[in-house]
Amino acid sequence: MNQINMDKKSFNHIYKLTYFALGAAILFFIASCAIRSSNNVSEAIFKVCSYNIRYNSKADDNSGNGWDIRKDPLAELILKHQFDIVGTQEGDSVQMEELNDLLPGFAYIAYPYGGSAGDLHTCAILYKKDLFEIIDSGVFWLSETPDEPSVGWDATDRRICQWAKLQHKQTKKSFYFFNTHFYWRLQEAKRESGPLLIQKIKSIAGDLPVICTGDFNSIAETEQIKAIKSLLSDSYEVSENGRKGVEGTGFPGGVFQGVPGDRIDYVFVSPLISVFDYEVYSDVYNDDRYPSDHLPVACKVSI
Repeated sequence: MNQINMDKKSFNHIYKLTYFALGAAILFFIASCAIRSSNNVSEAIFKVCSYNIRYNSKADDNSGNGWDIRKDPLAELILKHQFDIVGTQEGDSVQMEELNDLLPGFAYIAYPYGGSAGDLHTCAILYKKDLFEIIDSGVFWLSETPDEPSVGWDATDRRICQWAKLQHKQTKKSFYFFNTHFYWRLQEAKRESGPLLIQKIKSIAGDLPVICTGDFNSIAETEQIKAIKSLLSDSYEVSENGRKGVEGTGFPGGVFQGVPGDRIDYVFVSPLISVFDYEVYSDVYNDDRYPSDHLPVACKVSI
């Protein structure tokens, strides 16, 4: 009888210990989840894209690739792949207004800088209004006198870099976004634009995280791209989960079909930013046409 009583007492004791341990484990699990959730909230994760959308050319109207035909599939591509912030190149003022109208929840900043009327070409920054707030913005010219409207070196037209200081609304983290379009033909303007870009990024952004998108009209081995990589990393090279899509991003001007040529469009990031993935998108519409004569380059990043 005593043995039976001892067994019951032992059983009750073990049961209580087990119950207590299980309860403690559950509480620890809940606390861990809360900590992980808190950490996730403090991490700003979003999708960045660089996209030369091609200016509104009369030659494109004649070839069946006019802006009125391209703008809908181009906007659909941006929405389908859930880009959160897009640096565009070439779009003029009217194009940017029309594109923004096709992108619910987006806003943009742009400084028109080209053409005789001053309204041809922008380096716009499109962003989701519920994710980001613009704190400050500005432009500089790719030239020997970057703080005033000017043509640089051996270029035949003006080129700029549009920049913005943004705050990620959920995490309150701030970062700088630079978007540019290097000259395309002669070499001196391209070569000199790389060091100038880095100099201006340092002076404007200071120690804050930086993202830089653009059509650089340059392959990776050129002096200008090497200059940029002295400060920023090429997302193509540092993506944690490799790369998807084709390598080339640009076609000859006004070509909207076929296989792209060189990789001339980039997303650069500073060391404070992690790159989860990298992809070049090849979405087509009627008769396997691309919405632009460049392919969009995008990556998911974390600050």
